[in-house]
Amino acid sequence: MATTEARDLLAAIDRCADEPIHIPGSIQPHGFLLVVGEPELRVQQASENVQQWLGVEAQSLLGQPLSNLLPTARLEAGLAALTEDDHNPFHLSDVCIRVHGTVDQTFALLGHRHGGHLILEFERADNAHQAYDALYPLMRTFVVQLQETRELEALCQLAVREVKRITGFGRVKAYRFDAEDNGLVLAEVADPGYPSYLGLCFPAADIPPQARRLYRENLIRVIQDANYTPSPLVPALNPVSGAPLDLSFAALRSVSPVHLQYMRNMGTLASMSISI
Repeated sequence: MATTEARDLLAAIDRCADEPIHIPGSIQPHGFLLVVGEPELRVQQASENVQQWLGVEAQSLLGQPLSNLLPTARLEAGLAALTEDDHNPFHLSDVCIRVHGTVDQTFALLGHRHGGHLILEFERADNAHQAYDALYPLMRTFVVQLQETRELEALCQLAVREVKRITGFGRVKAYRFDAEDNGLVLAEVADPGYPSYLGLCFPAADIPPQARRLYRENLIRVIQDANYTPSPLVPALNPVSGAPLDLSFAALRSVSPVHLQYMRNMGTLASMSISI
């Protein structure tokens, strides 16, 4: 590597380490997001891509009661079940929303509270019964095998195999941080044609400190498409706090463009991270 290229790489790593990834100001576009004030349930912020999903401008939703968009009775019942100490998104219900100029469409509604805000996320809902029918027998088999396994590497290998069966990802690996935050791939299962990372070590600089912190706090992160275009929040600052919205626990949180480029460099176009 040339001296100039090496300096550019180190500068990019330093910028990545300082990036405030918890307040990206945007989301991934495979769903849409609303920030709603409580207890009146009026919309404070909306992701710009509600235009694509619902056919309405994000600006037109601001200040409007959520009941103008969807029935809130089931939502309120789900909100009552949210606990104060769990910030992770919870599936509140599936809701039908009238998309402008078309028929009703069903969305899975996830909700969580963080930093004094109620954050609602909507993703297109598929047939939930199919998921349960497939997941239940898989988990029964997994639990039985789990009880018969004692060694760490064997547990990790069992876990990656079952996650692959459930999700259908082309490659699943178990990755452990050491005391210096370097990473080691402990177990892996992959389809033919995928390069193997089993046994490889990755330097701590690959995952900056604030990203490792989010791994400890937000247990699941999904990136549906490494080539996505982020959808910004409208307005950029929350009108109540006057600050960028903390999306640390949001399922749709947009991720660092440096990380997306890292994925593309590895030939990875979608990913899911599970912290254990």
